[in-house]
Amino acid sequence: IMLPAALRSPLGGAQRRAPCLRHCKRLALVPVQRHAYSTAAPAVRRSSGSDALLPPRGRLPVEAALLKGPPLLRQAAVGRQLPREDGAPPPFAPSVAQAPGLDVNRGGRCAALGPPPGPEALFERLRANPTEIPMSAFAAEQTIRDLAELLQGVHSPVIDVPVPVSGDDPKVVVVGDTHGQLQDVLHIFSVHGLPSDSVVYVFNGDIADRGPFACEIFLLLALFKLRRPGSVHLLRGNHENEQMNKRPFTQGGGFQEECLDKYGSAVRQAFSHLFKVLPLFAVIGEEVFVVHGGLFRTPSASLARLRRLPQRAWQRSYPDPKKHEQWSEEEQIIFDAQWADPHDGLGCVPSKRGGAAMMFGSDVTRKFLDEAGLALCIRAHRAPETLRGYEFLHEGRLMTVFTASHYGGVV
Repeated sequence: IMLPAALRSPLGGAQRRAPCLRHCKRLALVPVQRHAYSTAAPAVRRSSGSDALLPPRGRLPVEAALLKGPPLLRQAAVGRQLPREDGAPPPFAPSVAQAPGLDVNRGGRCAALGPPPGPEALFERLRANPTEIPMSAFAAEQTIRDLAELLQGVHSPVIDVPVPVSGDDPKVVVVGDTHGQLQDVLHIFSVHGLPSDSVVYVFNGDIADRGPFACEIFLLLALFKLRRPGSVHLLRGNHENEQMNKRPFTQGGGFQEECLDKYGSAVRQAFSHLFKVLPLFAVIGEEVFVVHGGLFRTPSASLARLRRLPQRAWQRSYPDPKKHEQWSEEEQIIFDAQWADPHDGLGCVPSKRGGAAMMFGSDVTRKFLDEAGLALCIRAHRAPETLRGYEFLHEGRLMTVFTASHYGGVV
């Protein structure tokens, strides 16, 4: 991996590369260009082998008004909700009368009826009116269930993501935690381009909870994924789990509240099913391993073993932390994938988060990557101490990417 000059000295050489990697020089870190609303989200792309840049230091309040435009119509006249195709009643009864062509969701907020819009149309709609419900409850449920059906055919928790070779600027963009901050996602799309055959996105978990627009982010990504399955990949984080979603916003959750408030229980149930079939790991260009939390306390947790995990072991919520002493190795792997953090020492030690969580050392990172023939591990899950959205640890072979800007009023 060709690293910027500022990072050469800590890595012990001008051109630090992992051994036995054929195409390592083709991957480089790409910055988010300096912008009034920078989210500092690095990307991975092919390059000529020259030094790459890192993201700027920009960090701005999430409430910054990147998105402008008049509000949608909030008034409602007499009308009725469209029936579902299967003949079942609407997922919930509207609280006020509805105008033809509008779906009045909970709280009296209106959304256009009809089938789900195209992904580009939804992108423009969200840019113009970010606080409005972008589609009906029926369309939202259909979109999420279609995505879950598509992912149901994925039989391994590990997905392989090739680096595109065609287009003006082919790349893979890895996005860390966004936690419902729609402005950040729209900005990243504006900077790097919408998902396409030449611009591929890997969202590394924790879209849900904490922020107010997680539903809209999921719906936007789902439409792109359904249109071009290879252009967007969603991995599961610890917040794509019912245990976290049921918590209120004030306790680090909030997705269940958001979903019920905007779309109702049927859409919430569709999301619950979707989260269980989201993959946990990605391998980019046969060189970069991506996981939301981190690596594993289980010594035998190799990449080959991850690929062989049975569906029953990973298409589920993470195991109950209160019963961690009774966990199988498979349950330990699934939990650590979503909850583990790195530390500066060696081996695995109890996490500062408490409970069943663990922290892994540089020897764990080195062993896993060397055995798999990989160069770098990218993870998310924890805001970097640098407060710049990224940091390198473990001799430069572990990178944390955290995308939510002004996170918790700090990052």
